[in-house]
Amino acid sequence: MPSVFKAWLDQILVTDRTFRHTGASPAAGRPALLISARGGSYAPGAPREGLDYLVPTLETVLGHEDLLGLDVTTVTPELTMAPHAPALTSLVPLHEASMTAAHDHARALATSFAARAA
Repeated sequence: MPSVFKAWLDQILVTDRTFRHTGASPAAGRPALLISARGGSYAPGAPREGLDYLVPTLETVLGHEDLLGLDVTTVTPELTMAPHAPALTSLVPLHEASMTAAHDHARALATSFAARAA
């Protein structure tokens, strides 16, 4: 996690302002979109499976009912380095499928978020 983003989280996680030790956060239930692009993959079967420490941490901080309690949805395009790294050339079709799925998911979420805000 970039240090400036971690510092931002430290600034917005304020007891009795953005979260409470008893009861729901004032932000509880609001939609939040977390987009985390990856040059490689942490998917099952990938060499780095299980080594994603960023997304689970952010989903917890943003979505756990004892913290901000946001309604977090995550979009994760993977293998973004495949078109640029010769060693990953064989993974370009997986990259393209991941990008298409991520864009489709993001568009559907944008429509959903707009409907909730209306």
